Amino acid sequence: MAAGATNRYRAALRTRDLRLLVSAFLADQAASWSYSVVLVAYVYGRTGSTAWITVMASSRWIVGMLISAYAGVLADRYDRAKLLVASAAVSAVIALGMAWLVASNAPLLALVASSVVLTIASSPTRPASGALIPEVVTEKDLVAANGIFAFLESLIVVIGPGVGGLLLLTGEPVFGVLLNAASFVVSGLLYARLRVRSRGGAEHGGKAWAQWRAGVVALGHHRKALVLTMFLTLDSAAIGGAGILNAPLSVHLGGGTTGYSVLIAANAFGGVIAAGLANKLAGSSTLAKVIMGSIVLECVPFYLSVYAHVIPIGAALQVLSGVGMVIVDVLAFTALQRDLPRDVLGRVLATVDALILGGTVLASFLATALYSAFGLTWALGIIGLGFPLIALFGLPAIMAVDRAAADEVDRLRPRVELLERLDLFTGSVRSTIEMLAASAEEQVVPAGTTIISQGDPADALWILVEGRLGVSIEVDGVRRELPPVDAPGYVGELGLLHGAPRSATVLTSADSTLLRIGGEDFLSALDMAQASQSLLSLAGERLKRGTVPTPPPDQESATRT
Repeated sequence: MAAGATNRYRAALRTRDLRLLVSAFLADQAASWSYSVVLVAYVYGRTGSTAWITVMASSRWIVGMLISAYAGVLADRYDRAKLLVASAAVSAVIALGMAWLVASNAPLLALVASSVVLTIASSPTRPASGALIPEVVTEKDLVAANGIFAFLESLIVVIGPGVGGLLLLTGEPVFGVLLNAASFVVSGLLYARLRVRSRGGAEHGGKAWAQWRAGVVALGHHRKALVLTMFLTLDSAAIGGAGILNAPLSVHLGGGTTGYSVLIAANAFGGVIAAGLANKLAGSSTLAKVIMGSIVLECVPFYLSVYAHVIPIGAALQVLSGVGMVIVDVLAFTALQRDLPRDVLGRVLATVDALILGGTVLASFLATALYSAFGLTWALGIIGLGFPLIALFGLPAIMAVDRAAADEVDRLRPRVELLERLDLFTGSVRSTIEMLAASAEEQVVPAGTTIISQGDPADALWILVEGRLGVSIEVDGVRRELPPVDAPGYVGELGLLHGAPRSATVLTSADSTLLRIGGEDFLSALDMAQASQSLLSLAGERLKRGTVPTPPPDQESATRT
């Protein structure tokens, strides 16, 4: 993994709440994978039938897809941290019940039913935790935070089945189910330590259907997030369909059942590698090339694997496929978290989960039908080559997103250059300056207009693009003039930096063009980068002018150049 990506991950992990979310994710997912392996072996050992395995897996998928909409409403209706604690607690109780069913060799239908109930109880975890991530990290660390989860998710797929295999060696499958119950307890305790308090805009007592629909509408109104969601669904469907064919592919390559686990682990290892690339690619100005290239990289190796002849070559191709898959995943989820309103984010993420599950189920059935009708080569060929062709139909839409982004960059360039010239922040990345430029509201103000009144709340930073500003202060009923501010310059930073009322009155001395940057946007940028020495020095000078007699104008100047 590149040193730059590693440093970005370290910076993100300095946030205490992100560390707690990551730790809870590890505890939950690692045990979940081990439990799944143990449960499959237990069911197959009792029945000798793959049909029961299919019933258990498909029942969880279908119920998960159906319940995801309501899970998203819950994630926007209640405090998300508390919802995570409650979900983990209920899931732990259900998992303990499943352990009793396994230990007592209860009817398998009871085990399937409890597995479905566990899916329902744990369903709020993904939308609630996903909506919390942009609340606990800054904008510049968001891609890195998602990359951490993608890296760990892939790593768990490599390690989790191995842990499940070790548990099977004990001869007591109940241990794997108990481990899953314990993981819910651990994750619940970690969630309980979260300091962040966040909830969406779904009101108590409101109709769940209408509230979920609000999230879908929000997704539909954000073109970039919507387009990436469609590609995310496509890439998840591709991996789901190909995953069904990994077992016969392993036999075809002479690897048997051992080769099957090798292929799965290799694909996951590709995801581990890709987590380091996603942070860099997220800043690409040619998103269409990145997404299309990643879809091709994910799918084509499936078809080529038929001609690999041996497991090692097949595994190497699976590594490439895993790289492509995770790049799409990280870029899409980051776009959703970055571009969509926070009050509907839980419902949007739940909708995305439903699309992913639906696409995976359909692709799994498609792969099974193709394999039965045409054999392995044709089945992998249709998925490996057909899915990139389907992606081509979405290429115009993602190219339009690229063009819109390029137009926005061109529109904001003069503002960005002005903000960089004013040197407001130390060590700020360009995306921080671009965010401020996008949030700025341009105003053409005639001479003699008051833009700041002494004593009012500090609500904005004003950037003077053209013109001149007069500054005055009133102390003990005596009004005195302070040095004017000429373009390019800024005013209003003092109250924002100190959280204090306006210390002076500012009006336009001539017709002026100004940019108004809201206080929340300015302070959010300060969270991402330190205030520059230039900004602090000027604020200090202005604070001093408001409390001590002002020297004659020829001895000082407030002009900002």
